[in-house]
Amino acid sequence: MLAFDIQSGKLLSQSMNLIFADKPYSYCLSGSIGGEPFIETSLTDKRVKQERGETVVTGRFAKLGIELTQILRNVENHLEEIITLKNSGTQPVTLNQIELGFVADLDKRPGWRLCAIPFRVQLDGSVHDYTTDSLITIASRGGLRNAFYTDRSRPEPPLVEWGSLRSEAWAWGPGDCGLVIIKYNNTAIELSVASPRRQGATNILRFGGVGFSLYGEPSTAHYLEPGQQVTFGATLYIPYKGGLNEAYKCYRDFLDSRGHTFPKDYDPPVHWNVLFDIGWYHSDREKLKRYYTREALFREAEKARACGCEALYLDPGWEVAEGLTLWDEERLGPISDFVKKLKEEYGLRLAFRTILRCYTDYWPHEYLVQHDPHNPARGPIDFGNKKLWELCLCNRSFWKEKLKRILNIARHGVCFIMFDEMDWRGPCYDPKHGHAVPTTPLDHAMAVYNLAREVRKRCPDLLIEVHDPIWPWRGSIYMPTYFQQGFGDRGAYDENWGFEYMWDCLNDLKSGRALALYYYSLGCNIPLYLHINMAADNDNCVFFWWAASTVRHLGIGGKFSHRTIEPIGGLRPFDPEKRFAAYKSQMRIYKRLKPYFVRGTFHGIAENIHLHTLPGKKGGVVNVFNLTEVEKEIQFFIPKELLGGINLPVKGAEAKWNTHGVELRLKLKGLCPALIYIGDAAQEVKSTVATGDGGQKGT
Repeated sequence: MLAFDIQSGKLLSQSMNLIFADKPYSYCLSGSIGGEPFIETSLTDKRVKQERGETVVTGRFAKLGIELTQILRNVENHLEEIITLKNSGTQPVTLNQIELGFVADLDKRPGWRLCAIPFRVQLDGSVHDYTTDSLITIASRGGLRNAFYTDRSRPEPPLVEWGSLRSEAWAWGPGDCGLVIIKYNNTAIELSVASPRRQGATNILRFGGVGFSLYGEPSTAHYLEPGQQVTFGATLYIPYKGGLNEAYKCYRDFLDSRGHTFPKDYDPPVHWNVLFDIGWYHSDREKLKRYYTREALFREAEKARACGCEALYLDPGWEVAEGLTLWDEERLGPISDFVKKLKEEYGLRLAFRTILRCYTDYWPHEYLVQHDPHNPARGPIDFGNKKLWELCLCNRSFWKEKLKRILNIARHGVCFIMFDEMDWRGPCYDPKHGHAVPTTPLDHAMAVYNLAREVRKRCPDLLIEVHDPIWPWRGSIYMPTYFQQGFGDRGAYDENWGFEYMWDCLNDLKSGRALALYYYSLGCNIPLYLHINMAADNDNCVFFWWAASTVRHLGIGGKFSHRTIEPIGGLRPFDPEKRFAAYKSQMRIYKRLKPYFVRGTFHGIAENIHLHTLPGKKGGVVNVFNLTEVEKEIQFFIPKELLGGINLPVKGAEAKWNTHGVELRLKLKGLCPALIYIGDAAQEVKSTVATGDGGQKGT
């Protein structure tokens, strides 16, 4: 249990003999009334009282007329903090900055560490893990490393982060123990802010509490009418011991407890993505008629069947034009016939993606986003070498039409839908749409999630993946990973997107960017979905197994690859038949072990060593990777607590057991994966292990 003294600001764990904060708690707001700015760095009329096991702090920011209520209570093994701000004045208040939180003296904590959860490695490959020395450097010189997404084809608000770091959660402490600091808000967009800075002659870190980040989130606190109040998401402070993996597990267990996980019978179909071989033609009618045909799709279905896939996934091309959500019967025939043939002749189900933006001038212009508050005219946006028309999903009339069109396809027995290209491209100012003016990122995000929620309500057997509806691409995400997620009636959608590691996957792995998948798996059980181009992998199938190990819902494709989807400069030369044969071989192994990967427990032995265990099974499956270019001997230890016993059979590595667990040793070629089977898994696979040559080897 944590102890705290809100008068002095001290926060400590007596059992670990650690003091996490030792400076006065930060109460600071900046904002304006009628355009006049104010900065307040302390509370007036501050009162602290104990009631019903809670510590309640009240006070006022007098110039702004803002009342604060802060509740702190110990709940089981953690401290919970909830903060409410209320405008008690007679005029609206605009808040520009919120700096509420515990404060630690960094100069007194050499060797401490602040590490982001779940993205120690952010999606762009930057490391979000800071020693006290680096925090002191940041405090004095700047140099923050929050990853962010930018797109000059849209109006972009400024990032409101003011020298702060953001994450869903943080691990803060020395060595192998410390404090997990979690911010949880499932109704507004809110992240945990940590701010290193100079305070006089002292270097400090403010953490927990409340702070703005991103485009000024949570936006619900930016503007308060007289009498209006906002209650922020809970901050949880949870002690941990046993190293960073335990801190990550702490966050994963917390998300599980809130329903942000997968069901016990979760078994997503392996997809074959037709895009990688057919190509992407961006609504070019002539090219679609030539290349994206019914016959071409069934040729892809044959590849899918040969590889052991379970569903055919249709990326761009199935629509009359991208963004219309109209099945192209002229090219593909009736969808009911297509689904029937796919199932009866190939044993496959159908999956597809739907998008919001449109790449042709089709929709009534009153459905489009009005970006200029003074000019109701609207038209296409230049997007690279293409034009797009941006639809306003907060327009209820358009929302209903979009829903109807998605359902017209989904009701034919579709098993999966991806909600893609629905990223926020700026506020809408059209008062005729029936939404608040201007719209916010939260308004748009909720329109996307509610669309997914309604589709699943009407088609309850569907799996639904939703891309981040604000920043959807590979460099960063905007929404917390858990926001509105939950299977069944617990949320709006089921799966998150695997962060775009699909185009140049081998380089993503070599560069370290794809390590984000490893840390996500350590800290979150919400399934990821990702499809990969086998032509961008190597003959050792190293990225196939990286994805299989870190992504619970897997898709593959690309026997030959198509230049329209390849990175600039193309892919490395390869033998398509050899690569396809290697993937078929590895898919046979994967499907035999699929329960371990899709609904097992992920344990990070190291960044390149992953253990998967299943309830009721002894032992597990270990994925090992040599991510260097040269042959390497890899040796590591797995404690018996993770395996459920000792002296279990082992296949795929040299094993030496002792009373504490097992020491494993093997040699691997450069950029090569391997599988090790322990206990029940070794009995199940009998004489087959995966090897780095794309084939199988008896043991």
